[in-house]
Amino acid sequence: MPTVDDYLDLAADTELCVALGRMLLAASRLESDLRTYLQLNDVTVRADATFGTLAKRLRSAGLLSDNGAMVLDTHRLQRNYLTHSLYDLFAARIGEGLMTREELDDVTLLTERAWILENNLNGLADIAERRIEELRTGGEPGLIFSP
Repeated sequence: MPTVDDYLDLAADTELCVALGRMLLAASRLESDLRTYLQLNDVTVRADATFGTLAKRLRSAGLLSDNGAMVLDTHRLQRNYLTHSLYDLFAARIGEGLMTREELDDVTLLTERAWILENNLNGLADIAERRIEELRTGGEPGLIFSP
């Protein structure tokens, strides 16, 4: 069973740290794009609005389909888990959720999950940036992601 000492060993794994850093950068990019898309659609949003708040604002403004909401929520949960819950899982302060404690023994699995999430977040940001460009060049307002 992994322990807090095992958690501390993760910091020594360069590939994992790079993957987590790139995932956080991708999440920041997507949050910025979601904020910009809302603003271009005349939806007031705070500059410090978080991923979840931005998704809710898109949904309430009619700019996000049910499918889009599920996709964003899934990625938000994964990002939050990797960002906020790993230590608690190692320290046995929370129950198993998206990962089991046994999976924590596999740094390659953690690294792959971070890489996959980074790629998915950047893919969503690419789509959002295309929609932003469409709006800026006279395109019609509408859903940020097509169903």
